[in-house]
Amino acid sequence: MKNKYQTAKIIGIEKETPKVRNFILDINVRAKPGQYVMVWWPGMNEKPFGIVNPSPLTLSIAKVGPVSEKIHQLKIGEPMTFRGPYGQPFTLKGKRILMVSGGYGVVPLYFLASRIPAAKRKNVYVILGAKTRVEVPFIKKFKELGCRIFSTTDDGSLGFPVFTTELTEVLLRKKRIDSVYACGPEIMMKKVAGVCHRKKVFCQVSLERLFKCGGIGLCGECSCQGKLVCKDGPVFNGKILLD
Repeated sequence: MKNKYQTAKIIGIEKETPKVRNFILDINVRAKPGQYVMVWWPGMNEKPFGIVNPSPLTLSIAKVGPVSEKIHQLKIGEPMTFRGPYGQPFTLKGKRILMVSGGYGVVPLYFLASRIPAAKRKNVYVILGAKTRVEVPFIKKFKELGCRIFSTTDDGSLGFPVFTTELTEVLLRKKRIDSVYACGPEIMMKKVAGVCHRKKVFCQVSLERLFKCGGIGLCGECSCQGKLVCKDGPVFNGKILLD
């Protein structure tokens, strides 16, 4: 059952960026791209984290708060307790696909890209945005998948010195994109959704909210336009951000 806690052993830890580590666990789960799990830390709290890979379960966790700081102290062989997966996944459409990532939003997009047949990934365009060169995540992983990568950094240290939204408009115009998937800061996703709406391109966004009830849809704190991000999302049609 999804609400039942499971404890798995850490069998691998990858340093993705100075603030992000990928934790590989000795367990497989049945999950679809865009879903998440709730990771519990004894005596503190539990937090939602996106899934990089369901088999073996791999979570990419940025050190941004008390719980994630504790998780970053874990070593190979130590346990991690979680429940899930939860949430609604992405709906894959079209042949020419654009994925727009801002910072830590890359996780569900990588999972989605990995489920596209290898022969079709040459038509998958990925924008990876971050503040600096060292903070751009998953470049190597997307290259290994065979996707076409475009990086943007605020300081111009890697790729294009523009916002991901500017590059989105360029690629939509030049590559005849069929569908767009975005995850990252909400202001970024709102702009991406707006561009797609004007150009009549299918767009889905993955939202992030505080889940006080632990992702089971009881407290209503994660409501967005009457929808619960924890249960009805986190993936929505981009139009939800335009109202």
